[in-house]
Amino acid sequence: MDLFSANQLMWAAFIVGNSAPLLFITLYKTQKISRELFNLYFLGVLVGLTWEIPFALAGKSFHLILIDWPVNLPLVRNITYSFIDGLIFLAGVYLAKAFLKNKQFLYNYNSTALFIMILWGSFSEFLVDLNGNGKLWLFIENWYNPVFITINDNGLTIIPQLIWFVAPILYYFTVLKCLSKKI
Repeated sequence: MDLFSANQLMWAAFIVGNSAPLLFITLYKTQKISRELFNLYFLGVLVGLTWEIPFALAGKSFHLILIDWPVNLPLVRNITYSFIDGLIFLAGVYLAKAFLKNKQFLYNYNSTALFIMILWGSFSEFLVDLNGNGKLWLFIENWYNPVFITINDNGLTIIPQLIWFVAPILYYFTVLKCLSKKI
């Protein structure tokens, strides 16, 4: 039993993804959020673009798009997904902050914070693929992207999972470098 249809998932991604940067810009400009939070979100978006753009460029050799996007322009879907990636990274930061009871890990390396972000990234990717793969997109199984698990006839491939294992590491070290410079 599916909780959401492909169309519902697509519209949710479209609305949340495209609203998020507008919301962060508005909140920052009206001084409702800190520059730090603003930067954390947009650093996550930039990190997300490091795979979302290559996914788009790889096209049908890597994945198939199964549902039409409301705006049919090159890269719009992938940029929207990177806006969502920024939110996923922020959720990882909040989980680390809640566990550690402070935000010092944003300025000084903390292996526990990194571990929390890796766990969150991997778990969230698993949930995203479990719900989106086969509905919104279909990752192509091949020698470099084998299926690692099949759940309800949905074959989840390894590359997206590996990306979300490595991405929190890239994100965290980017955050450490940028926030220590007070960008």
